Amino acid sequence: MLSVPKLFFTITLNYILSAIAVPTWEGLNGRNSIGSLVPGAAYIEAIGPTREHDYQTRHLSVQIPGQPGNLTLAPNTRAPPLFYIHRNQLWQYNNETAIYYVNVVNTTETSHFPLQLVLGRKKVGITNGFWQWRGTMLYYDQGQKGITGIYYNCPLEDGSAGVFMYLQPGPTPLSCEQVTLHSFSRSYRHRNGG
Repeated sequence: MLSVPKLFFTITLNYILSAIAVPTWEGLNGRNSIGSLVPGAAYIEAIGPTREHDYQTRHLSVQIPGQPGNLTLAPNTRAPPLFYIHRNQLWQYNNETAIYYVNVVNTTETSHFPLQLVLGRKKVGITNGFWQWRGTMLYYDQGQKGITGIYYNCPLEDGSAGVFMYLQPGPTPLSCEQVTLHSFSRSYRHRNGG
């Protein structure tokens, strides 16, 4: 049996060691430290034709920050949301307690187009496709069908815009803008051990 001084010393030592072992986030801003929480999380930048006097960077974003809904392209006026791919699913990191699915939804109920990108709490829409990076470009493939990395920023009936894609190539839809989606800030892991 431990004597009172030894017991006090043991409890105090355990308390001090556990306080030292707990990491703190002090001095780290969330955007710099997120890579340790969600490896590979990065902004997704849209590249496409520029309008006259409109040279600002645009990122894949959501209409209302922190809420599920239609994905859109937003000017870089605030910190854009972070996305990552895990098990062939594209996810949007919202915060430590909320990570949303990027769903591919058939908006017309026809066989293959147009497909809209929608953020949600649950997996809905087309579930047999997979997301992948090819270099810096974001691709969505569905079996033998797949896109060429081309997305469309199109106006919606409510005046906002949505991001769409087609599994078969064709002309750019009226009133839509053709873009590609890229991540230039992802950290790359070597798969061959290098």
